[in-house]
Amino acid sequence: MRPQYVRTEQVLQALDEAFTQIQAPAIFNAGELSDALMNPEMMIPIVDKFEEQNKHEVYLLTKFGEKNIEFLLEKPRKQVICGWSINAPYVAKLWERSAATPEERIQAAKRVSEKGYDVRVRIDPIFPIDNWRSCYSELLDQLLKNVKPNRIVLGTPRGLWKTIKYAGDSNVDLTWVKFFKEDSSWGKKLAFELRKEIYKFFCDKLDSIGYPLSRVSVCKETVPMVRALGISYNLRTCNCYGRSAL
Repeated sequence: MRPQYVRTEQVLQALDEAFTQIQAPAIFNAGELSDALMNPEMMIPIVDKFEEQNKHEVYLLTKFGEKNIEFLLEKPRKQVICGWSINAPYVAKLWERSAATPEERIQAAKRVSEKGYDVRVRIDPIFPIDNWRSCYSELLDQLLKNVKPNRIVLGTPRGLWKTIKYAGDSNVDLTWVKFFKEDSSWGKKLAFELRKEIYKFFCDKLDSIGYPLSRVSVCKETVPMVRALGISYNLRTCNCYGRSAL
């Protein structure tokens, strides 16, 4: 909520060096440590820098709505991927109160998709709240009625110790930690069988409404879970870093 910005000049210089040194096409993820559209004015020269070449792309991951996408609509860009993190409305009311509503995010995704952008959606973290199947089924129906993402990434809560510590230090609602039942290299997780049930529910739902499962992936999951889901693991399936993510 109180961002500390890196100077734009430093970012542009680093990109010039990266474009020279990195030979294989790559995606530069701009939304992992903060919201990529937090300050659109600062992002404009950065995305424009990517338009100076045609090998690498920048991935703008956000929870913002329509008010922060105008620069993308005014000047469509070929080297930009737009990603939205979207959760069920009830979950968003509980734990994403400072973000745009899921409905606003869907409308923003729809508008940039209509401009020709590669649009991707993260449904993450999926919380097993009461009536979670109904809540997330409605979300999928609403999403796919408005936009057909090129990829959908699914994830369940990860409780990294830093996340829990800083959330506690900030006195925010920590009731979501009650869902954690086991540990992993990605922090605390839901119970294995529950995660498996959630992923299978989503895949069955998406398949039933005609969304290709080849475009669905799971994020930061364990090898046993990937095997249990019957996914043939390869580097192509990762939304952010897979060899075929482009």
